[in-house]
Amino acid sequence: MSKSDFVAAGQATAFLADYFNSGPVDVTLIGEGAWSRCFGFRHSGADLAVRFGKHVEDFRKDELAAAYATPDLPVPAMLAVGPAFDGYFAISQRAYGMPLENVSPDEWLHVVPGVVALLEAMRAADISATTGFGGWDAAGRGSHATWSSHLLAVAEHSPEHRTYGWRDRLAEVPAGEEAFAWGLALLEAVVSDDIPRGLTHCDLINRNVLTDGSRITAVFDWGCSRYGDPLYDLAWFEFWAPWLPNLDMPLLRMGLQARWDAVGYVPADFERRLMACHLHIGLDHLGYNAFVGDHETLLATAARMRALVAEGVGAWT
Repeated sequence: MSKSDFVAAGQATAFLADYFNSGPVDVTLIGEGAWSRCFGFRHSGADLAVRFGKHVEDFRKDELAAAYATPDLPVPAMLAVGPAFDGYFAISQRAYGMPLENVSPDEWLHVVPGVVALLEAMRAADISATTGFGGWDAAGRGSHATWSSHLLAVAEHSPEHRTYGWRDRLAEVPAGEEAFAWGLALLEAVVSDDIPRGLTHCDLINRNVLTDGSRITAVFDWGCSRYGDPLYDLAWFEFWAPWLPNLDMPLLRMGLQARWDAVGYVPADFERRLMACHLHIGLDHLGYNAFVGDHETLLATAARMRALVAEGVGAWT
């Protein structure tokens, strides 16, 4: 979506007044991402949020994700989804807190146990009624039959994809195109289907997790969620560590390892699986940054992908 596609505050207020047949109170822009814009408001004494976007499947995934909510995985309840303007709306309970990526180094020390608990709650989520791997639909059906086929689909260039056109734009950045070819060849060599199948969020930064400084208060925007390797979200935090210097990622890994030790869980083939996740994150975002024309971040992403491979390659070869 371009900025011109976004719903303005006045439009949101008028829509809510019509939807509820009474005026909402305190309609305020509280966030926006690449695919939607969110407003907070009050109605009948309740604190609520409404999002407007082009992709109803993202909102439907939030509805299903709410079924996995636990105290360690606080997913706001979805109250309504439907058409609005030339796209869709979703109304949910409103949550409060600071975006996780904005906490101070001292606050991070206190919130790491909550992040560990969040990751473990997703690993333990009962997804037995769902099928497949990769991105899933509102019925809980994954897009691919195997984990490897999902990860390797990062190279596909289809008009059905939101970022269609990324291939041609990546070709305009020779260093990025070369990094993509290198990373894809390595991913083909290391990817395996011998993984546990779990629920992953795949976007636990970008204002999608809120904290009060000591606990996680909300996890929302499940549009990027996948069924697949539970290590993917750890890999996500580690990949973006240079962009988040306030967050001690080695501390997060140590906390997660301590939790695994406490419950007797040993993730088999850890380094190789983690590398596959790191590579996929890098390749996916080479394509995304080519699509949006952010060549600076594209080149930084390529460098980060190479650095993580250099760090991890000796652990599994």
